[in-house]
Amino acid sequence: MKKVLSYIKSELYHYVNGDKIIGECSRLSGDCSGLSGDCSGLSGECSGLYGNCSGLYGDCSGLYGECSDLYGDLDDCEISEDERKKGIKISDLIKKEAE
Repeated sequence: MKKVLSYIKSELYHYVNGDKIIGECSRLSGDCSGLSGDCSGLSGECSGLYGNCSGLYGDCSGLYGECSDLYGDLDDCEISEDERKKGIKISDLIKKEAE
């Protein structure tokens, strides 16, 4: 057996005036080390999220779980302050696809 695999380097980044900046944007707070991808559209406390957040926009405060492959505006979910304080698994916000 030979060891030939490597890790894919994934990093968190955002855009400012069209320039790609490595690291979290100033609208995010908390521990964002589990996130990768473009966080330009996100704001709020991101500590509970992990994965690629490129398709998400809006306030991610109070959300937790895997966010890779998700897209949409979190503000459209109409999450109350009480719900954010309790915490919401991001997968609970996924709408069922029409069959």
